Amino acid sequence: MPDSPAAPGGRHPGGTRIVFVAGTGTEVGKTWAAAGLARLLKGSGLAVAANKPVQSYDPNTGDPTDAEVLAAATGQDPDTVCPPDYSYPVPLAPPMAAGKLQRACPTLDEMASNCRFAATVDVGLVEGVGGLYSPIASDGHNLDLVERIQPDLVIVVASAELGGIHDAMACTLPLSAFDRAVFCNRFDSRTEVHGLNVRWLRDTGLEVATSLAELTEIVRTHSRSRFGGGA
Repeated sequence: MPDSPAAPGGRHPGGTRIVFVAGTGTEVGKTWAAAGLARLLKGSGLAVAANKPVQSYDPNTGDPTDAEVLAAATGQDPDTVCPPDYSYPVPLAPPMAAGKLQRACPTLDEMASNCRFAATVDVGLVEGVGGLYSPIASDGHNLDLVERIQPDLVIVVASAELGGIHDAMACTLPLSAFDRAVFCNRFDSRTEVHGLNVRWLRDTGLEVATSLAELTEIVRTHSRSRFGGGA
């Protein structure tokens, strides 16, 4: 069966729940969180697939690419997670990396058309790049892509450190039209500011997870509420 793109209004053919993993900035832990979430969701019996619409990286570090990390978690081929044409071995924002390599960078519409999953997939994870307003396509940033694909849930990966409240609020407020949750990465209950930040964010009405187990339960709860059980 062919893969199905997202339909308007967050309704996705085949019952796939689309979860967009955004971040407050670069290196906040989006890929680690998305891969860990994928493993736990799979372990709970759900069919999970990941999509990295575009990626740029430093080829000299020897580290796996984001697509390779996600593929290891879901069992996909890395080239399925991120098309090779949209993978740029330059540590710059993807449109800039593509320009430096004199290669094409996809438009938002082209990118959105690739954010699709087979109808057999229960949860489709789409991981953005950098922060919410980081350039991702030749004509827009992550928030633009979120608005194009209309995910069922947006997860904002944020720091639990001092300054994390500002970053989390700055990224969740523009997403008020969507169901959203914050994942405070590297949370340590022994660190006072971490606990205070989480309490403050929860008091604003946001769903906040401090562990991958909590994040997994948020995704499963949203899946049950939107689709009437079964997840």
